[in-house]
Amino acid sequence: MDIEGIEIRGSADFILRTKEALRMLGETQCFKQVQQYIDIIKEGQHSAMRGYDEKPTYEVGEPTWRSSPVWYAGTIVHDGYHSKLYQEAKAKSGGKEPIADTWTGTEAEKKCLKYQLRALRELNANERLITYVEGLIKNPTYHKVEYEERRW
Repeated sequence: MDIEGIEIRGSADFILRTKEALRMLGETQCFKQVQQYIDIIKEGQHSAMRGYDEKPTYEVGEPTWRSSPVWYAGTIVHDGYHSKLYQEAKAKSGGKEPIADTWTGTEAEKKCLKYQLRALRELNANERLITYVEGLIKNPTYHKVEYEERRW
């Protein structure tokens, strides 16, 4: 399944929910700026962006893709921004593997959360989601959770 130039891999429910989130993002400015940095969105046990893959892949855990469509859409943009940071850092280093802090870690997480917040505002998200992300920006710590322990 392919939508907006992004390949979607997973169960029928996952594909349906992902298509809904991508349609919602549609012509938003935030999505336009990160769309090229996501080649695949696939169903997984945990959520993580692998911007370093040959085809940058956003793996999405069930709690995320089953959440509200607006929240899920925001996570697509958030993780697309991680991939963007990675690709830009790699280009600046002449194609060499960039240092992790350029696209992961607390400061990168804050950048991605701010970008997600922009997308949520562009999508007219409810105030509860806006406030939640604003709180995460102040002190993100969830990115320190090991992949296997992620429950999102």
